[in-house]
Amino acid sequence: MRQRLLSLIATSGLLALLVAAPMASAQHDCAPDGIAVGGYDLVSYHQPGGPLPGQQAFELEHEGLRYRFASAENLERFTLAPADYLPRYRGWCAATLAMGRLTCPDYTNFKIEDGELLLFELVGFTNGRTVWDSDSAGFRARADENARKLLTP
Repeated sequence: MRQRLLSLIATSGLLALLVAAPMASAQHDCAPDGIAVGGYDLVSYHQPGGPLPGQQAFELEHEGLRYRFASAENLERFTLAPADYLPRYRGWCAATLAMGRLTCPDYTNFKIEDGELLLFELVGFTNGRTVWDSDSAGFRARADENARKLLTP
């Protein structure tokens, strides 16, 4: 019975979809429209009052995704040192990654930790940042380990 079910799934093309879907999501960094971090200005996360929404007039493509910035100055800052501003874990929620899941964050729920931008989900009464802050060293170790497994280069 199991072999018949697997055969049916494979012939209908569903198996290919089930295998490919998680990888496709991981590669698009929660940006199905190609606009990264919900259109927020990555540089502004590191500035007082951030994050700020980016503007289409200040858009740049980097590693297959489009990033928007609130100003020409922030676009230039990013261009000079993108690694200083790109989010840790390629934009996935850091807390749920530590738990072994890939979840898109709420782009306004963030923290800068050790100079790196971490993004967190905010769903109902669950705040990924609060969870992370309860044991940031432990969560970071687990997130780093899971990132090696779940996030392909």
